[in-house]
Amino acid sequence: MLKLITLAIFSFIFSAYGRAPSNYTQLRSELAKTSQNDLIKVVNDFVKVSAPSRMISLPGHDKAKDFLLETIKSYDSKGSGKLIVDTFSPDTEEAKRFYQNDFDQKVEGKVSKFAPDYQKWLKFTTYMKSTAERYKSVQGTNIIWEKTGLDANKVLVITAHYDTISHDPNTLMITEKSPMPGANYNASGVSVALALIKTLAQVDLNYSVQVVFLDWQGIGFLGSLRYSQELKKSQKNVMGFLNLEMLGQDTSFLDKTKKSGNMCVYYRPQDEKFIQLLTQHGSKVTSGVSFEPKATGFDNSDNFRLWEHGFMGGTFSQNWEDDFNPKFYQTPQDTPETLNHQTLYSSYQYLGGAVLGTLLDISQ
Repeated sequence: MLKLITLAIFSFIFSAYGRAPSNYTQLRSELAKTSQNDLIKVVNDFVKVSAPSRMISLPGHDKAKDFLLETIKSYDSKGSGKLIVDTFSPDTEEAKRFYQNDFDQKVEGKVSKFAPDYQKWLKFTTYMKSTAERYKSVQGTNIIWEKTGLDANKVLVITAHYDTISHDPNTLMITEKSPMPGANYNASGVSVALALIKTLAQVDLNYSVQVVFLDWQGIGFLGSLRYSQELKKSQKNVMGFLNLEMLGQDTSFLDKTKKSGNMCVYYRPQDEKFIQLLTQHGSKVTSGVSFEPKATGFDNSDNFRLWEHGFMGGTFSQNWEDDFNPKFYQTPQDTPETLNHQTLYSSYQYLGGAVLGTLLDISQ
């Protein structure tokens, strides 16, 4: 009778508090509940509903926010996590400092003032500073889904920006009226982050997690600045972060190494141990992609704002050195049809393994 009572109590605890994969085989099965077709449908729907552009102040930007909120609620219909909508006034003065410092560090004193490139980047810097001033009254919105783990104060962070911006490749000026579907930049990262919420909502976690959809990336990375400041104030024990950026572009014919599936994770040398943990988990779940670790630092995405505030982590992205494909970067050609669906889905599996393997302490 004692054994039966014990089993009954255990069964109740299991059903009352959910479940969690205990090995990589179970983890693969959990992630497989989101199919490749499911993931691509999210990309297509997100791009379609926010067309022609998700640039701040445009109608598509507001529609993108609504899409994210509705999708998160549907993926977590039982409310296992908390949904936070953080509306903020962008620190446009910081954006101005960012563009000026970028010019001072990369151009001033390194390029002749009489060179065309000097004048080009000087005009860009002046233009972006004035653009930041022009949009200073446009509020930003970061959307955060947070689920508490057994260790409530220890948190893993996943970020992906959802706004878009388009620059003329010759003048570098913003083309506000130009279509910017943003399928790779960054509906790809958004779709993976949403799929992770779908999975995370169904399992118990050893540690807490925040999945964050960042705004105002296109002008000064001000959404990640705001989020980093608030995360610092929270005094949470942050395990590290994964920033998801452009996960859908992958070719072998344009790739300098003629390979496919060769993605990258960009980080700083001091983040190596954390990145190794993530890549070890991810590689155990799928061989469809590999994220080559590159300890080069990276200032083209939101990760650098988190670094500024003392958090460790890196950006998981396409291979910027060998397979960048500028034709699709911030252009009207960045459509869902140009994505490598298999690579995007394999990236979801890999990152799902990295995230859940870390949050569940999986080792076999």
